[in-house]
Amino acid sequence: MLRDASFSVAPGEALAVVGHAGSGRDEVLRLAAGTLMPDEGSVRRSITIVPIIGLGGALERKYTVRQNIYLIGGLIGMLPSEVEERLPWIVERAGIARILDKYLADATRAVRAKLLWSIAMSSQSSGYAISQAIVVGQPDFRKSCWEVVDELKAQGSTFLVTSDKPSHLLRFCDRAILLDAGSIVADTTVDDALERLREIPPPKDQVHFVIDDDDDDDEDEDLV
Repeated sequence: MLRDASFSVAPGEALAVVGHAGSGRDEVLRLAAGTLMPDEGSVRRSITIVPIIGLGGALERKYTVRQNIYLIGGLIGMLPSEVEERLPWIVERAGIARILDKYLADATRAVRAKLLWSIAMSSQSSGYAISQAIVVGQPDFRKSCWEVVDELKAQGSTFLVTSDKPSHLLRFCDRAILLDAGSIVADTTVDDALERLREIPPPKDQVHFVIDDDDDDDEDEDLV
C-alpha cells in the first residue's frame, strides 16, 4: 500500500523505483501504467505507458507462438494491424522463426522470456513501466536488449524501472525514488538511493536487496 507518494517523471527520463520487495515498487509501476487504480489521490499521465509486469502469466501454452504474439500485443495496447506490422521484428529479435506456428508449450523458458520482451519493445511506446526485465536472457541477447532500450530512451521514451540488479539501474536510470513501507523516503540519484537502501531492513521473510550482483546470471525468470 502506497501513502503520500507524489512524484513526477520528465519525458525521456528513466526513473529507478528502488526498495525491498513489498515496499510498493510494483504498485508504483502499475499505477503509472494504469493497470492499478488509486484509492485516493490521482495519477496524471500524458503518454501511454506499456506495463512489463508479470506478462508471463498471460501466455497461453495451448496457443501457437504466433497466436501468443497477438494475445500479448493486445494486452499491452497494440492493435492487430500494429502487431502484424511489427511481427517480422519480433520474430527476428526473439529468434523464433522455426517455432512461430508451433504450440508455445514446446518453447523453453528462455525462449518465452525473449518472446515477451520482444513483443513489449516492438510497441515502440512513448513510455514503459518495467519490473525486473529491462533486459533478459544470456549475455548476447542482453547486449541486444540494451541496444534497443538505449535507442528508445534516446528517442524520448520514458521508463520507470524496478530491478534487483543494481548495476542495471546504475547503467540506465537518470534518477531514483526510494520506497520504504509504501512511502517515498528519497528522490535522489540512483547511487544515493542504493546506498540508503542498505540502511533499511527488509520486511520479515524477505531476502535483502542484492547489492553485489552478478550480471552474468540468467534472467529468464524475470518475465516467465
